[in-house]
Amino acid sequence: MLYAKSYLLIRTVVGFIGIFLPLVFIIGEAYFLRGGVHVRGSLSSYYHSSMRDLFVASLCVAGFLLATYMAGQRRTRDFWLSLVAGVAVLGVVFFPTSRPGLVNDAPRCGTTPMPAGCSPVQQQLGETLTATIHFVCAAVFILSLAAIAFLFAYRERKWNDSTGMWLVQKICGWVIIAAVLWVAVGEMIDATVWELTPLYLGEVASVWAFGLSWLLTGRDLLRRLVPRQRALAEDEDRHARVEPVTSA
Repeated sequence: MLYAKSYLLIRTVVGFIGIFLPLVFIIGEAYFLRGGVHVRGSLSSYYHSSMRDLFVASLCVAGFLLATYMAGQRRTRDFWLSLVAGVAVLGVVFFPTSRPGLVNDAPRCGTTPMPAGCSPVQQQLGETLTATIHFVCAAVFILSLAAIAFLFAYRERKWNDSTGMWLVQKICGWVIIAAVLWVAVGEMIDATVWELTPLYLGEVASVWAFGLSWLLTGRDLLRRLVPRQRALAEDEDRHARVEPVTSA
């Protein structure tokens, strides 16, 4: 029961981070930090904005929760997939993407003196290598999320789910896969919509599908957990009312 409550809390927190993070970046920069309404080229680009602290903090929280999810059941696929996703998203944080808006002759991180906006990791490894590691970590993270959604769908269907939740989970997984393909194709044909780049749209669609998947699994776990808690409480109440039997 204690493990179930922990899983419920983790799924809820991770789900809310996935749903609200893209919106918080825009709203926070526009209203709280007076940066103006500006959608950046990717979610990772917010590392190089006034929302850097929120970007780092939220992804570190999500990474830690994912890495420790199902830690009590290390022989399950859930644990290993979420561990890979958690480590990958931490890599996204600590190996930042390239600074946006650089012109061709602008000095890159790794040169001396250190250009403005470079992180210590970028300065040590170089901007290009750091961005490559960032991209690999982001791809592993997104594909791991899709695999987890398909795993949730498989388990829901195996439990003879009558609500169709397994289908919703499967759709979330395919949305993430479609978002990855959209990024690849959209970048090749430069399919920018208003200020929204294919990379930004693909990332937002992925994290929203991921967040919805985890929130739904949390709701499903709660739906199973509440009747069980009531049954245990009723059983304890029945035992408390039984008169102790004493020997003559």
